[in-house]
Amino acid sequence: MQTAQPLAIPHDEVLAEPSPNLSRPTINFVKSRLQMSLHVVASKLHFGLTNYRHADRAAALASITQARSLAYTATTPLECIEIHNAVQAVQKIPGEMAEVGAYLGGTAAVMLNASHGKHLHLFDTFAGLPESGDYLKQGEYAGSRESVEHTLVAYKDRITLHPGLFPKESGHFAQHLRFSFVHLDMDLYDGTLDALRFFWPRMNPVGILLSHDYPQISGVVRAFQEFFADQPEAFIPLSGQQCLAVKG
Repeated sequence: MQTAQPLAIPHDEVLAEPSPNLSRPTINFVKSRLQMSLHVVASKLHFGLTNYRHADRAAALASITQARSLAYTATTPLECIEIHNAVQAVQKIPGEMAEVGAYLGGTAAVMLNASHGKHLHLFDTFAGLPESGDYLKQGEYAGSRESVEHTLVAYKDRITLHPGLFPKESGHFAQHLRFSFVHLDMDLYDGTLDALRFFWPRMNPVGILLSHDYPQISGVVRAFQEFFADQPEAFIPLSGQQCLAVKG
């Protein structure tokens, strides 16, 4: 007779021996160890898992899911949650919000959903990338002004759209403003570096600047490394394709 073979579990996640005071492992103990095994397997495939069952996290997931339903965005759900959490973290900090690289307005909707009444300034060429860089081609990620306005029609009293190359053609609209949260999704070295130089002096203390495409796009990595080399603050790579800096 053939005997059943034991379930293969990654060698670094073998179930620990139960406590001598217990006759068998509890259900929660076994469940926790199996969940950890799934995390290890995912990490070996270069992915990460997270749990959003907690009420606070479930609320964040519901908020970004509703926002992402308004328009396609190349920002993943977990990356959108990082934006959501950062926006909520600076709710009590004075200053407005800004995004450079609106595309179709998906991440802008995430920001507006997460905040309570703050105004959002959106900067975009509305004609796609102004030049090629890394694996991206000129004109990619083109979203028209009309498509962004359609996505954000429910927030029309809380947004201002600034067309043109930032900051050369549209930065003057925000020269006098102060910001609590800025989201960059610019894909290119020159644009990202110019945006850091523009926004960082205009961030209020404890304001957050968050960027997409780190470390996926080398130009974005180089811009952050060069800019923050001369700053007292540091930036923090996040678990997705993002990095974050807090103004001192």
